[in-house]
Amino acid sequence: MKIEESKIKEHSGTSFSVTKTDGVSKIDFGGNKWVENADYYGKVFLGDCEECTKITALYDGFSFDKILIGGLGLGLLPEYAKSIKNCSVIDVIENNQELIDYIDFLESPINIIKGDVLSYTPDKKYDLILIDLWWDTDNITQEIQDNIKNNYNSHLETNGKIILPLLEKEL
Repeated sequence: MKIEESKIKEHSGTSFSVTKTDGVSKIDFGGNKWVENADYYGKVFLGDCEECTKITALYDGFSFDKILIGGLGLGLLPEYAKSIKNCSVIDVIENNQELIDYIDFLESPINIIKGDVLSYTPDKKYDLILIDLWWDTDNITQEIQDNIKNNYNSHLETNGKIILPLLEKEL
């Protein structure tokens, strides 16, 4: 599931840019950190990629309706959670105000919250908390993982999960 291309505007800002090549949008944060408007992100990160056996295994026998996503990006994961997974609660934590202002094409029930994922305290419980902040697995230290688990564990519904898709790991 990708975002409808007509909704995505080209942008040149201070923290990211959005360009279109051959009709496909790409958000670029610099330093070779970019995401293109492609179908596979939601499938992979939300457990629907049959070839992605390790991450798909994290979702075996698990369903979710209320999701908290750490990191907005181009909005592909919340849009997939809405359109494909039919989640009734989709909250996204993002600390980049420029990005929040830019991503004006996501619609209810997607709720974008300005905050730092590593210190945010939710006011509700979720079935799935998906943390998608990093580009490189080396940046996800054990200390960060422990802090995420300690911060969010009490905000999970019974049998809920915290998943770090880049590590293909459940906390």
